[in-house]
Amino acid sequence: MSDISPHLLRSDALSYLVESKVGSSRNAVKANLVDKIVYDDPAVFRRLRTHQVNDNFVASCAASFQAVNADDIETLKGVAARALNQKVEDLEEEEAADKASDPKKEEKSGNHGSAEEKKMYKPLVRLFNYIANFGQATAPRNFERTGIMLKPEEPHTFGFPSCSPDIIITPYGVKASTSKQWRDRDAFGEVKPSNKQRPKPATAGTIPDIVIQSANYARLFMSCRPFMLFCVGILIFGTEFSVGIFDRDGITFSPAYDMFKDTEMFIRVVRSMACNLSIQELGSDPTVTVLDDDETRRLNGITARGRVYPSAVVTSVGNDPRKWCTIGPPIWTSLSLLGRGTNVWRVREYVEEVDKQPCIRGNEMVLKTAWRSSARTPESDIYMSITQPPEGLAKFECGGDVCIAGYPIAVQNLRSHPVYTFLRDGDIDPPTPVLHRLVLAHKDLCDQGILHRDISAGNVLLTANPNASLRGFITDLEFARIVSSSLTKPEVTVTRTISPKNRYDDQGRLLFRTQGTASTHTTFASTVTVKRGASMTGTAQFMARAILRASSSTVHQAQHDVESFIWVLAYCVMRNLCDRASRPSAPQDARAQYTVLKSLFSVTFSQTTARTIAAQRQSGSLGLIFPTDDDVEAIVKNFMSDPLVNLFATLGGLVHKATDPFEPYPLTHDDLLAPVNDAIALLP
Repeated sequence: MSDISPHLLRSDALSYLVESKVGSSRNAVKANLVDKIVYDDPAVFRRLRTHQVNDNFVASCAASFQAVNADDIETLKGVAARALNQKVEDLEEEEAADKASDPKKEEKSGNHGSAEEKKMYKPLVRLFNYIANFGQATAPRNFERTGIMLKPEEPHTFGFPSCSPDIIITPYGVKASTSKQWRDRDAFGEVKPSNKQRPKPATAGTIPDIVIQSANYARLFMSCRPFMLFCVGILIFGTEFSVGIFDRDGITFSPAYDMFKDTEMFIRVVRSMACNLSIQELGSDPTVTVLDDDETRRLNGITARGRVYPSAVVTSVGNDPRKWCTIGPPIWTSLSLLGRGTNVWRVREYVEEVDKQPCIRGNEMVLKTAWRSSARTPESDIYMSITQPPEGLAKFECGGDVCIAGYPIAVQNLRSHPVYTFLRDGDIDPPTPVLHRLVLAHKDLCDQGILHRDISAGNVLLTANPNASLRGFITDLEFARIVSSSLTKPEVTVTRTISPKNRYDDQGRLLFRTQGTASTHTTFASTVTVKRGASMTGTAQFMARAILRASSSTVHQAQHDVESFIWVLAYCVMRNLCDRASRPSAPQDARAQYTVLKSLFSVTFSQTTARTIAAQRQSGSLGLIFPTDDDVEAIVKNFMSDPLVNLFATLGGLVHKATDPFEPYPLTHDDLLAPVNDAIALLP
């Protein structure tokens, strides 16, 4: 994907990995949105196809709207009138106090908000659904107030914040009162009681709270529901409304209208969102088909009943004609609104044959989807330029920009046209020998003039088969720094087998059956110029302390990637320990300490500014010294081997040398490999 502005890492532009305090998260979201918001853009309504809502329908609905809903309209007007007499600061302080009174986020009756705001929820839902269902029995989507918090209950949403938008738009048939999953939502709404709480600020350069809250919901929505290119939210402030479209390069807001003075426009927006727009027009990637539960179970051989994580069929990648089927939830999901929005999946080839049900075949592979800057060399070009790929680097199969009808999916095109690392359930010691191989692979790349610069939990993966010859590998070379000024792309030939197909006439009668054949596509060797892009890149939670604390002129070097490997190992081990200690099958003494370990994990990997992350990237970090903490002793005793515990102590010493404020020692690959090799030698 292309044509998105470069996502430079700043102290306020971070990749969110685990739950943190709402205030901190929103402050970081706010900082990221500077210069990324467009107001009063009528193109939003064009993308929502409001002009295509039938004029006769709009007139008929508007004729009865005020009279039938008089009580609810009076209630909403009364709330807005009273709120106008209050300062915006007072209303927002009241909402903040409501949040503070519910630290465990167990709000049952609705989302947090001021007393006046909460009076708006039910009347608004009734108005929305009156329009949605007008003239028909049931609309394809419902507007609802959920009585529960949306909680992260799936593997790829571990540590995501729990929250609930004021209004949710769900597909017909979904029980929003019981479902806690974002993937059961198609859009959302945010409510404020005063017309003064509009998204467009009264003072230039400021970002109102309603925008920050909506952006926070949008990042969660697109992270928990992968393959969303953008998402849509309707914002209500007093008696006025505006629609926001949230994508990887910012937010675009429509002009604001009054629900009761500009009723016909209100009807067009609500009706279109509820009835007329496809899920693709609400942001889902049109090149991806999400399968239902029955088809997911059939393809993957799942016999258990109940809901499963849906598989999705991804169309051809680059020049490769094959389709791919995802298996289970993502291995990694980025929790950021702006930037690359990376997702990493396990996939197998998806095959459709004549007169046969589709099936999946071949080896399990890894698929990474991410937005890229047009100012950067495509990652696939970098992979293809490596003449001798080291063992431990992901083997490149295919890649390229995703296109619709020949046009690349880019933020500019979308706006201008309406249209964990994971560990196995077993022992956690396998990361130690795997780490050895990955560090060697990184060293080999450095020797070839390629510095990765983004060693993180999302880019260091393990194979599902513990007996595989290659247990782990590094992915994601998009942010790599390349010494050479150009890359040589080798000649690549892809052969595709074409199955026999039936041909029919206009009446549906079989005419003949074609013969099976094969087609060959060759991409000839070429040389491309390296695009340098951002000088400071990476995933903040795994960055070396020196990078986090330095100025933008600091050069990212191999020593910083070596330190990042240490933080990736700490993240993997702590996360796996949290998972295993939380299971019903875990020893009772270990289960009793789960909450403490989760808190240590959160402190280590939940910070949202460069300064607070840097405070945990030193030898005294909880991520390195937790094995000696008496409060998690049972977990360590049950699930960590002595060599792994000792390795953490040694790594703490290395980090101490690397982060010495007076004489920092530049870590080398050999510095890290030595204790890792010692630990491997002591493994049973």
